[in-house]
Amino acid sequence: MKTKKIFISAGETSGDIHGSNLITQLYKKNPSIEIYGLGRNRMVEAGLHCIHDMSSRSVMWLQTLKKIPELWDIFSDCKRFFDEEKPELVILIDYAGFNFYLARAAKKRGIPVMYYISPQLWAHGPWRVKKLKKLVDKMVVIYPFEEAFFANEGIPVRHVGHPLFDELNARSIDEDFVEKMKDRKNKTVVSLLPGSRKQEIRRLLPILLKAANVIHKNIPSVKFLLSCSNIRNLELIDSITKSYTSANNNKNLSIEIVTEKISEVIKASSLCISSSGTIALEIAFYQVPMVICYRISPFAYFIVKPFMNTPYVSLVNKIAEKTVVPEILMYRDEYKWLASRATELLLSEERRQECIDGLKKIKSIVGAPGASEKAAEEALGMI
Repeated sequence: MKTKKIFISAGETSGDIHGSNLITQLYKKNPSIEIYGLGRNRMVEAGLHCIHDMSSRSVMWLQTLKKIPELWDIFSDCKRFFDEEKPELVILIDYAGFNFYLARAAKKRGIPVMYYISPQLWAHGPWRVKKLKKLVDKMVVIYPFEEAFFANEGIPVRHVGHPLFDELNARSIDEDFVEKMKDRKNKTVVSLLPGSRKQEIRRLLPILLKAANVIHKNIPSVKFLLSCSNIRNLELIDSITKSYTSANNNKNLSIEIVTEKISEVIKASSLCISSSGTIALEIAFYQVPMVICYRISPFAYFIVKPFMNTPYVSLVNKIAEKTVVPEILMYRDEYKWLASRATELLLSEERRQECIDGLKKIKSIVGAPGASEKAAEEALGMI
């Protein structure tokens, strides 16, 4: 009997995490299948036969242009795999631009396509849904509001929940480290989370540092933790931080860079000031008040803003369909706005409790584990 093959494509760090959990569940339910594709170290550890390592291929905006020759070679190898190995199913995880090309190539060859973790077309680019409808056989989505969105467009869809919560429920926490970070002689701990991409860090970290400086002037007892979620970004984060503190000659501003232990950083914090993205859901999981921000250029802001199909920047507020946490999409350095909202959440017990209560409701809506197992069932059902 021919061994059944599945091809999976994930380009981002988050996709690698969710892809690895999906692969684990696929092998658990059907040990005889073979899984090939594009991913990173987590997916390889879970059993992916990796055609290309995507660790350095996470790009944004115009940065994509620099990677076109490299991505074209990867795309050509994927098409060759489709032709020679004829997988029973192609699973695409987020990474919209590149994965759309893979979907088209698979459909052209009669290979079923499952899109797991949809690109956020409900937020921007809703016109691309018609293209997606032609390219995929089934959407497996992670947010409850996405099911109705795609069903209304006539696309077969199933909501399985967010796989992040599989990861968080299984993750072991270094509680000693958390207590060590909290034990700062009555100091309030505020964490700065500038994102995992170098482009994000360059744009956002200087603004977060300016906001931290203002917060420190308002609340001198504050201690700041600066999260470096990827060790490869440590040199960049350290350089920006040292440059800022040196230029402002602020020796009293206490900022400690913490590598990789992102859950511990969040748990140790009284407040998080974070980039927009999935990280907001992780903060919500631990029910820590937060301020969410995202920084784009003035040009990008005025191009993108008219096409935004939701009033919310953060997933937390989108799920709640109301403002649970302060958020801002910036095209200027709105550090004073960030500092003002953060100070309010630190000093007003009423405002803090409102925020925590809202996060508890969000966790009750999306925080249940089991998404990866349900997604694996959908995939195996298609072959």
